[in-house]
Amino acid sequence: MRTLLAGRRTLHIAAFAAVFLLAACGRRAEVGLSPSDAGEDAGLDAGPDAGPDAGADAGPDAGPDAGPWTTARAILHLHSPLSHDACDGHSDFAGTLAARDQACLQQLFEALCADKIDVAFVTDHPSYVRDQTFEDALLFQGQAGQTLLDRTGAPVPSAAQGAITHRVSCPGGRSVLVAAGWEGTHTLPFGLEHKLPDAMYSVATTGDALLSDQQALLAAVHEAGGVYFTAHSEEPDLPASRLALLKTDGMEWYNPHGNFKHLLGQDQVGGGLDYTQLPTILGTLKGLEPFLAGSAAQADLILLDLMQSGFPEQGYDKVHEVLGQRRIATGLGSDVHQNVSVKPLCKGAVAMAACKAVAGAYPNLLTELAAGGQLVLSDGARLDSFARIMRWLNNRVLVHEVTMPAVRDALGAGRSYGLFAVFGEPGGYAVWADTSSGRLELGGEGPAAGAVLHARLPDLPAPELGAQWSAAEAALAELHVILYRTTAAGKVVAGEWTRFGAQVDVPAPGPGAYTFEVRLTPRHLAAALGPASKLAQSEYRWILPNPVFLR
Repeated sequence: MRTLLAGRRTLHIAAFAAVFLLAACGRRAEVGLSPSDAGEDAGLDAGPDAGPDAGADAGPDAGPDAGPWTTARAILHLHSPLSHDACDGHSDFAGTLAARDQACLQQLFEALCADKIDVAFVTDHPSYVRDQTFEDALLFQGQAGQTLLDRTGAPVPSAAQGAITHRVSCPGGRSVLVAAGWEGTHTLPFGLEHKLPDAMYSVATTGDALLSDQQALLAAVHEAGGVYFTAHSEEPDLPASRLALLKTDGMEWYNPHGNFKHLLGQDQVGGGLDYTQLPTILGTLKGLEPFLAGSAAQADLILLDLMQSGFPEQGYDKVHEVLGQRRIATGLGSDVHQNVSVKPLCKGAVAMAACKAVAGAYPNLLTELAAGGQLVLSDGARLDSFARIMRWLNNRVLVHEVTMPAVRDALGAGRSYGLFAVFGEPGGYAVWADTSSGRLELGGEGPAAGAVLHARLPDLPAPELGAQWSAAEAALAELHVILYRTTAAGKVVAGEWTRFGAQVDVPAPGPGAYTFEVRLTPRHLAAALGPASKLAQSEYRWILPNPVFLR
């Protein structure tokens, strides 16, 4: 099974490259930044500025017909101490939740609260989830601040009395809802309201697995109220043809594991690397130097170095291939395990001398290689903490009320967008379409004839969690919005814009899946990047929204 952290109890420095390369963790602050006057937009004509920011997580400010949307923050693809390869391998045994790593579980809850997550869709590995009670799968232990809720949102004592979700109280009056699911081989059901038959937990979503088994699982997941996504879209054994045929609810746009696999070309866990191969290791890992303990680059921005290794285009392209064949929802996966640990590489006098000779220009990296243990970054926290990875990226979901079923169903319907929050908050970003049958939100489907696509482009990136910057620095960021039209013939560019805060109105040229993808050149992060400021000169994906579907 592919997991972001390679499923090792202790990840050996003998494969340090693979260790790192397989490591993949309410309301936002209102910042008064006015839209940039960037001049004429490229591509189709942009309309006038859309006015003030839509406000703090108030949903899209999209005109008089907009519903009372709230933007909920959701984490998709999350591992807890119930996964054998999470929490530094401390849970690599059979047993109840109470027997697992309680400190790690508390760190997970604290991270969900600190990162202002509204709903966490836990997806532990199936052979472990299968043998738990449903309460354990919900990470519920009956402690102070923990409450089981039924579908109406009322407190109940157990799953037998209708509990479907677990509410964790956070400091300051916030709370986070926890839902149950699992991650098998590309199989990612989430938001389940009860356990499934044991046989369902072993079904893989691959091209050579029995379609009948996958169809049975799809029916069982839906019967349990859940949503059937697939994970690791970049993997070759998850063909678009099977996804088109199976009619799963959704798939991941992106998972950090794909960056690492793209960089390596293949998984190399157990590859037998030693200090004599240090030049090769350094060639791969030298980009870490500015972010490690002892340096000055803001720690969360290490994601930019990871993304420089190569966005997993195979998975991204596969999403568009499926979109060309049928309607499907998409989302960003975190796949956080909090389990990266390295053994000393430069151990012994001979090895240390060789390491110093080769790695003298990278003292922080040399320290990590020599000492082993957790990879500690410039903020004093581990590279792969729950809190860090969930700050990197999450999903913003449009709902009328923040309940687990509402957020789950909206993700399944595609009424959401994935945000690489490490670059900043996007303000009043919104996408919709007006059609002859009415208004469509993200993920909606309607007739193409006479349809008009609309987008309220993001405001200048605003700081919230992680790196901080000034309004003057925010004005240095460069926007690049691309409207893609995806049909059975492939993906084509239907327009491009560069002006923050602009209103875009585009008559649809015909049927297709229309995606307003948002990219950013984060020059506003140059100061926070410090010695890694060159990373601020490249363009990255910032927002990956679900399409609007026109037929």
